[in-house]
Amino acid sequence: MKTKVAEIGALHEGKGLVVKAKARSLVLIKTNGRVHALENKCPHLNMPLGRGKIENGEITCPFHGSKFNIETGANTDWVCAFVGLPVPIWTRALLALGKKPKPVKTFPVYVENNDVFVEL
Repeated sequence: MKTKVAEIGALHEGKGLVVKAKARSLVLIKTNGRVHALENKCPHLNMPLGRGKIENGEITCPFHGSKFNIETGANTDWVCAFVGLPVPIWTRALLALGKKPKPVKTFPVYVENNDVFVEL
């Protein structure tokens, strides 16, 4: 079912916008003129992704540095920082707390006229 979550004018290229859809928190990201929707929850410790850095088609968790492809949700790097500061490779396993890399959930997006809809 499609749910209206924003107007296209609220989105800015390369920036995330946190919205609510039914009881879910989502991050909308506009890149290269396309809009993507990801769950606003890093699968590592369920921390919000909304303030994560967006570059090269990825969003980075601002807490532990995990990176996710904004189109597919695929994990591209797992727990490589602590509150934005890079950590040595040998500490990554400690910070991961035994959790294996997982993708972030994505949702189909439809832009109709000036409205942005997400299918939940």
